Amino acid sequence: MKSFFFDYVFKLLRKILNLEKYFVISKGSVPIILSCPHGGFLKPKNIPDKLKGIKIADKNKFLISKRIIQVLFEKFGIQIYYILSKIHRSKIDFNRPPRAFAAFNHSSSEAKQIHHKYHEQIQKFYQECVDKFNKCLFIDLHGFTKPSEDYPDIIFGNLFGKTLKIQNTKKFWGFNEMVDSLSKKFSIDDGLGITNFNLSYSGGYITHQFYEKRLVNAYQLEVAKQIREIRSLTNIFIKSFISAIINCLS
Repeated sequence: MKSFFFDYVFKLLRKILNLEKYFVISKGSVPIILSCPHGGFLKPKNIPDKLKGIKIADKNKFLISKRIIQVLFEKFGIQIYYILSKIHRSKIDFNRPPRAFAAFNHSSSEAKQIHHKYHEQIQKFYQECVDKFNKCLFIDLHGFTKPSEDYPDIIFGNLFGKTLKIQNTKKFWGFNEMVDSLSKKFSIDDGLGITNFNLSYSGGYITHQFYEKRLVNAYQLEVAKQIREIRSLTNIFIKSFISAIINCLS
């Protein structure tokens, strides 16, 4: 009875708070989900800043995600599932577990609700993809700054292959296409084995949610700062990303 009461209060709070205003969310017509947790820009005063953790947003990631979605639909008629955070990382970090102080300020019940909503929506989309298409490709889009010039331009995080479950003729569906497409234009680390570069980017809390999931290939995609800031490189990245999506659906 007590559990039922708290569940009821939890759902009521979410309805009152209108949490959807903090996201851009849409269902798709193909089994591909795009997540962008760190590109947000909103800094509502009613949500206190985090007390710990990184507070810098992934510059231009929100706009890059929207452009990918737009071109896929308008030029190719492909409608993917997506959830993009509009809230700044200084307020909430969706790639940290809710128990962590780096996720949100624990004094804020609204921040907790927003964090929960993001992950709940991802799991709803995943389940719908599996139910409708019997497979799911999940891509979690991130950005990083190269600590040194020898770092790859793009680093894949898949828990060293542990979140890649769908294999076809020795290739991981939706993963190998992305690796092949991006590697033609950028230096990459595919994340399948431990290297000097990928330990810190092997997959965060969001990717970890797919460790025990079935019928899914999930990976974190870390894109270097210069690709996100130099327009010519941004356009090449978007074109390569879209090409990979088209190839995995053909």
